[in-house]
Amino acid sequence: MSRPYFDLHHTVAIDEIDAQQHVHNLRYLQWTLWAARDHSAAEGWDAATALENGFGWVVRGHDITYRAAALAGDEVIVRTWIPSWNRYSCQRHYMVTRPADQTVLARVQTRWVFVDLKQHRAVEIPPAAVNAITLCETSPPLPWNDDDA
Repeated sequence: MSRPYFDLHHTVAIDEIDAQQHVHNLRYLQWTLWAARDHSAAEGWDAATALENGFGWVVRGHDITYRAAALAGDEVIVRTWIPSWNRYSCQRHYMVTRPADQTVLARVQTRWVFVDLKQHRAVEIPPAAVNAITLCETSPPLPWNDDDA
């Protein structure tokens, strides 16, 4: 049975560590972008074809709350889901977690807008993209609370 959320599994690499000896804050953002990309692909969205035709998703805004630091070698799970969408955009939420000690490292929200990249303006989300959106209106369980974990 398919779930309305997606998990990106990642092992923190040494080159993701900053001068303060923890993961640089921009890496959390990068992980969320990877999770969105992989979730969309898993749901059947063909981003490459859309891009070839001059269309794609662009970020309108991010809201990130950092709660704890990730360190080199940590196994993290970035859980993402889409709680809402409208004609031109969708909201995507993320939890960046470290299951080893059941810690939520960050909570993130991103507003994605569907754009005609040639005209540089928002356009209606096409049916193919709408069909790839599965709503998860409430926050999914934390990875360590999954029924099937």
